[in-house]
Amino acid sequence: MKHLFLILSLVFVDNSCTQSKINQDAITLEYTTQTRGAYKCIVINKKKVSTVNKYGEKPDIKTCSETDWNQLMKTLKTVDVKNIPNLKAPSEDRFFDGAAIANLKITYNGKVYESQSFDHGNPPKQITALVKEMLSITKKIE
Repeated sequence: MKHLFLILSLVFVDNSCTQSKINQDAITLEYTTQTRGAYKCIVINKKKVSTVNKYGEKPDIKTCSETDWNQLMKTLKTVDVKNIPNLKAPSEDRFFDGAAIANLKITYNGKVYESQSFDHGNPPKQITALVKEMLSITKKIE
């Protein structure tokens, strides 16, 4: 009886995982930072990582490795994406030029989930791991 329960449990878990698969080709993550004199924009999707380091500059486009993308998706699964617009910044240094203004935007199937502005280097704790992962990926390919 225990074995039957275990087998049925595994079947249901496997089915629920396949039903909840998301179209990873339809996901784009964007992280921007800006001050009066500096700008950085990182855009990552399954195929490429695009980085712009100055206003008006052409993007530096690199291939997004499967390993980096999988790690990013693993981290993204821990985030309540629908709640991103409601997250409050833990600090306000950006109000007096103490930190760059940062924003996180996630686009999925044309629907955009954008954070309120926060201090670069101090995102809301709910998205900290995701922001760090995005920054880590760009540092690896630079």
